[in-house]
Formats: sequence, C-alpha cells, structure tokens
Amino acid sequence: RLRCRRRLSRTSLGSSGCHFVDLRSTLKLLLDVHGFQGFCCPIFNADPHPGNLLALPDGRIGLIDMGQCVAFEPADKVAFARLIVLLAAPQSPEVDASIVDTMVSLGVKTEKSDATFLAFLPRLVFCKITREMVKDQQWKVLMRRDKIIEQPVALFMAMRVGNLLRWFGLQLFENVSIADCWKPWAQRHLREAGACGEGEGAV
Repeated sequence: RLRCRRRLSRTSLGSSGCHFVDLRSTLKLLLDVHGFQGFCCPIFNADPHPGNLLALPDGRIGLIDMGQCVAFEPADKVAFARLIVLLAAPQSPEVDASIVDTMVSLGVKTEKSDATFLAFLPRLVFCKITREMVKDQQWKVLMRRDKIIEQPVALFMAMRVGNLLRWFGLQLFENVSIADCWKPWAQRHLREAGACGEGEGAV
C-alpha cells in the first residue's frame, strides 16, 4: 500500500467522505503521483480506478492494489517521455509528424500505418477532449481509419492509466490534459537520461 503525503482538509472529511472540491484536488494529486511513478520509478501502477483509492481518516489518500504494475524498457521510457512533451506542445503538422515518428519508434504497428490515426490516438488518450473531437463524433471516424496490431505492454498500460484518470476527471467536470500534467516529469526524465532534444528539457 502506498500513501500520498499531501493531505485533504480535515474539516471537509466526515462520515460522508470527501467534498467535491477535495475530489478535484485529489485528482490533481493523483495525476502528479502517476506522472512521478511513470517517469521516476522503476515500475508504475496501471490500475488507478476509484475503487483502488482510499480517503484515510487522517486526511491522506491511500493507493491500494498494486497488482497491475508494469515497467518501461529504458529506451521506450525515453520515447514515451518525448511523446508526452510533444502532446503538451501546440498542435501543428510538424508536431503531429513527430508524434507519428515517436509512436513508431515505440514499436507501435497498425494494419494500415495511417499517420492521421497514429497522431490522433495519443491525443485522444493524453490530451484534453476538444470540440473538434466530439463534433459529429469525429473521434469515432478517426479511430476507424486504422487498428493497432502491436504495441509495448507498458505503453498500453500507460494509456490505460491516462484513460482511468481522464474519466475520473470527467466525473468531476474536469477536462484534464494528462500530457500537461506529466510534462514536467517527462522533461525531468529526458534530462536525467541525457536524451533531451531541442526544447525538450526546458522547464
């Protein structure tokens, strides 16, 4: 069992649990904790659903059930860090092309090698949901363009973490960007690995 050090307000904890505002602060803490795990720890927990979170009596948040922990290979962790930094950057054709290259370098293979699909998939998982994504169900149209046939287990599980935390946020009416939250940890890993490209390690 791991316990986060940051505390919720004692006055807001009672027999009914956490207040709404505290759940939002908890979401931010969980995003930070899982970014730290993903880039600064040998393994990360890939199962942070609400049933594995405990509001402890002393105000801390407990993380339980570490049965789905996985590890990135060193080169894949560097590539994943680059992916997160790219996803946190303003969208452009150049950035999308770099995202595609990074996905391929991570070992992602699809049936059609569709670049539009490869650029969109990580945005759907790790970036904020935009009007363009949901208008006329555009996200479904883009996801039907291709299909993944091979990817590293650690990348798949990191996407699982992103999806779980994203939906936790949406239940609180918080449209969070996992990439924005994890960018500082990704940049730290790139610096420590001596793998920074131009602007990648900037704080």
